[in-house]
Amino acid sequence: MQDICSFLGGRQEDIIKRLEKDMKEAADKLEFEKAAKIRDKINSLRHIAEKQKIISTAMEDQDVIAFAKSETDSCIQVFFIRGGKLIGREHFILEGTSDVSDSELMTAFVKQFYSSAAYVPSQVILQEDIDEIDIIEKWLSSKRTAKTHIKVPRREKS
Repeated sequence: MQDICSFLGGRQEDIIKRLEKDMKEAADKLEFEKAAKIRDKINSLRHIAEKQKIISTAMEDQDVIAFAKSETDSCIQVFFIRGGKLIGREHFILEGTSDVSDSELMTAFVKQFYSSAAYVPSQVILQEDIDEIDIIEKWLSSKRTAKTHIKVPRREKS
């Protein structure tokens, strides 16, 4: 179960190193069938890991949250980056958001999403500024017992 959590968290290398050690031990004990099965697991893990795109050299855990609005509705997309690798994404359709400002939409979503999130990363990158950013950062940090930073990237004006 711990390996599954590590794998889903983007930490395949830790699992592969442990499996390589297990494979060597099995081979040293002349348990070649067991060693072959472990080798096949290692190859499968490497194959899956190769398909994951590395999108950050910081190798941090991040959630990136952005949205698009139509006249009446909004679609919010959350990208899950673990150890610098994009491991998944989730989208949410919010209806009736025409009267809601971008900042209000992002603030409300962040509060609702992380109130029931199983994991809070060290960085949350947002498309839009949110209200009460300091308070929300402290709240998120308390949920993970380590500091969480909220960032809103800005383009430099030329």
